[in-house]
Amino acid sequence: MGTENILKRGIAGETHGEASHHNRRVELGTLKQMKHVAVFVTLTAACMAAAAAWERGGTLIEKVLLVSMSAIIVLAVHLVPALSRRWIVWPVWMGCLLCAMYGHLTFLIHASVHADENRAQHSAMTVGTERQIAVTRESLARINARPVVTVAAKLAVTSGSRERAALRTEIAEGRRAEALEDELAKLSGIATVARVTGETDPVTVRLAEVTGYSDGAVAVFIGMTFSVLIELVGALLWYEALRHTDRGDGQPWSIVTADVTEDMTSHIEAVTGAVKTESPVIAGTSAETTELSGQVAPVMDAIKIGKCRPTVAGIRKYLGCSQARASELRRELAGMGAV
Repeated sequence: MGTENILKRGIAGETHGEASHHNRRVELGTLKQMKHVAVFVTLTAACMAAAAAWERGGTLIEKVLLVSMSAIIVLAVHLVPALSRRWIVWPVWMGCLLCAMYGHLTFLIHASVHADENRAQHSAMTVGTERQIAVTRESLARINARPVVTVAAKLAVTSGSRERAALRTEIAEGRRAEALEDELAKLSGIATVARVTGETDPVTVRLAEVTGYSDGAVAVFIGMTFSVLIELVGALLWYEALRHTDRGDGQPWSIVTADVTEDMTSHIEAVTGAVKTESPVIAGTSAETTELSGQVAPVMDAIKIGKCRPTVAGIRKYLGCSQARASELRRELAGMGAV
């Protein structure tokens, strides 16, 4: 193989090694981002389960223990499939999944109830009705009149014109109070209807109308769907993030090993090409040294018999060699004491 081919192969090997190393770095970067997303999903699911457990607890120690248990169950659902390949973990995983779903469903139902209360409290119909009720009660509180029946009975036995006028005025106020009481009763009914209407989620109501199921059944189904999805997404992310560092038989760091192996291979090829490139130079140097040693003895004999002058020019003329070769031979002879 020629020197040019060796150099081309070495350069190609280095290029391939750099590209592979770049791909590995991109893969490791993607793996790191996936781990970040997995941590975020797990923390979200654990916080949801912890909030639901806190609502179910009574005393402080009960709340803390329920929160800890819920967090452990969520971590088990997310991490067990990625950490173990034994079949026994799947029944345990299914049990943990059901418990985690119960916790998430509890959280979603409580959150829906709080949202319904807040929605009902701030709905326009409820606010307007409550204002009308407040105004009606204030007007009713300003009326100071006896029942109409009582005043009418007294009016029947009263003969004075001034007293009768006062009693008629009191009867009018009494009738006005009765009208306000009737209006207050109507407004209370409207407020109750407004609160009930505002507490229902409009999306859930529409889905219930389409599917034919009750609002509660639709809400439970949606909550179960959300619970299953967040748990399965967390488990899948951790499985994909951790399986790269657990690939192979007893090789937990296979990616790093592959990077180091490829880098060492590329460097070895480059060094081998450089050594092979320099080999002809070393061989040529050895040949020149052997040829120079073979010319020392004839030149020495020629100088002894007078056929060659002991100078660089004389040696060059005698051998017909170059100036550099003649100088080398002159130094050899001087070192041997022949000149």
